Amino acid sequence: MQNAKEVIRDWLASRNYPEQFKDFFFHWTLLNLYYDALSKEEKETKRILEFGRKNENLFSSVKIDAEELVMTECVGRGKGPVPPNSWVKTATLQLREALDIDGLHVCAKCRVVKKNECKSIKLEQYNFGNMEALMRILYQVRCNLFHGKKTEHTDGDQVARNRFLVNIGNGVLGEVLHSIQARLVIQAN
Repeated sequence: MQNAKEVIRDWLASRNYPEQFKDFFFHWTLLNLYYDALSKEEKETKRILEFGRKNENLFSSVKIDAEELVMTECVGRGKGPVPPNSWVKTATLQLREALDIDGLHVCAKCRVVKKNECKSIKLEQYNFGNMEALMRILYQVRCNLFHGKKTEHTDGDQVARNRFLVNIGNGVLGEVLHSIQARLVIQAN
């Protein structure tokens, strides 16, 4: 409860909240409007996956960001060195394979606590497309931020990691939103 109160206070006061975090919230809100309008899926996770499948062609424009993202440890399901959920782990491993990234080398650099717990996470029986996998991973970043589980932004070990994830997300989401806008302009003409 204390964390929730502090996050609310920080956001309302806009006190020292990094611009890249604000940008991520703004980017995701705009994308959310778009994928909600296009999908009839009940669950947001399914709408994200559907968006990724339908927009696989966008992957080439965000490939470098995707590579940077999956060349680091998996996005956890909360604060600190927690392991990913099964969907994020599956998406990350499949994206590493598609991008020809040595996953064993990446996992060897993971934080020990996270790596030990990650071993017990089972993979999902699902084949992600590249954009679909990327969107699922970024959705986890979004969930961690929106639900207050990755709000460290001023001190602590997690700060650099959070800023890295948010910056990657901003790059991808900015490119995706510009692509959507370009399509809408073309359709209007």
